[in-house]
Amino acid sequence: MQTVEDFLSWIQHKPSLIFLADLARDFKTAEVFFVGGALRDWFLNRPMDHVDCDFVVRGIQIDLLIAWLQKHGSVDVVGKTFGVIKFRPNNAQAAWIDIALPRTEQSTPDSLGGYRDVLAQFNATLPITDDLSRRDFTVNALALNLRTHNLIDPFRGQQDLENKTLRAVGHPHKRFQEDLTRILRGLRFACELNFTIEPQTFEAMKALVPELNHLRKEENANGYIVARETIGDELSKAFFANPSQAIHLLQELGALEELFPSVWRHLQVDAHYLEPVSRSKPEQLEHAIILLLRGLTVDEARTTLSFTGLDTIHKQSPRRLDTEHILWMIQRLQQHLTPQNISVMRASHFEKQFLGARGTQHMNLLDHLGHNTVTDAAKKRRAEICAKWQCEEHEPIPPLITGDDILRQGIPAGARVREILELVRDQQLDGHILTREAAIRFVKQQME
Repeated sequence: MQTVEDFLSWIQHKPSLIFLADLARDFKTAEVFFVGGALRDWFLNRPMDHVDCDFVVRGIQIDLLIAWLQKHGSVDVVGKTFGVIKFRPNNAQAAWIDIALPRTEQSTPDSLGGYRDVLAQFNATLPITDDLSRRDFTVNALALNLRTHNLIDPFRGQQDLENKTLRAVGHPHKRFQEDLTRILRGLRFACELNFTIEPQTFEAMKALVPELNHLRKEENANGYIVARETIGDELSKAFFANPSQAIHLLQELGALEELFPSVWRHLQVDAHYLEPVSRSKPEQLEHAIILLLRGLTVDEARTTLSFTGLDTIHKQSPRRLDTEHILWMIQRLQQHLTPQNISVMRASHFEKQFLGARGTQHMNLLDHLGHNTVTDAAKKRRAEICAKWQCEEHEPIPPLITGDDILRQGIPAGARVREILELVRDQQLDGHILTREAAIRFVKQQME
């Protein structure tokens, strides 16, 4: 693992963190602690290019801290009630930095385990160890004092980092009951970090998994205790990091039955159903999800994507999933094609399934499912088409004519225009029509 000294050097050379030296100079009795995932990831020697930088500041009242930060950059005080300030320095184009006062969290008397059921109280004089005691896992309960350079590690998180162990802070059942989303964070961290979940932590997660689907019952409140968007975010991160580990943990925790009941029913009939998912590679999120849902009907698959929140990932995220594309691909995988089907398939239909990026993905999925003879036939026909048009396999083949060309021949708008367009496309892809002029002549022949 990397050292504290190296981490301090990294901080000093990061432009967006230059303000820390000024803060320490202006508040000589204050303590600033670097906390959170960036510190954990540094010790694990993980990439630090896009990490979030989080700090806890002791010894400065919140209004005084906000006033100072406003002189040195942009400030967002939307989380002030919880003692959290978002800050972006004047000299940086970096992402927002979270700066918080030490705080404690306590479940409300009527808590159901949602993040809204927690009361947070911040206190500028609260010991940092009290703040760390509210964290989810020991590997996230580390703090580096930037003035003294001491690493505060009250729960032996560094030891767990060395042993690649994910362990809840304090009493596991209580920790997850406070906030049920921690169950899914545990699943995600185990996949991202390739850690083993400590037995008592695992058993607490497993015991509380059924509560992920509980509904709020109080008057004037509805919906799930754990937001579907949160579930989708954590599941997508887990599958993106390690599909094999994700599907294994979902089964072992009993979460597959709770979150993917339609998939679980398939598994009761076919014990090998999940094996293709387990063979998916990291960062092949869409690939893994298609394989996971491949046996479901369109309605079941759509419902599953909604129920798990996998259809809510932000549009700008690399984990964004296109529901309609996934449903289209599932339908293609359920065709039960043979090499003979490939050879006699209309060229325009073959194009939709096997040419371009979508076609490559379709063939990769078929290969993954062991349908090698089908993909061999598809690759052979694709190569023949590309050879005729002297194009790369990923390049689209421009159409020779459009619907407007057909309308100009006197054919009224309607289904017949599409039919003729597809006939022309068949002839073009098969190499029988090679020019625009020949395509127009073919259209006129269809009118006779």
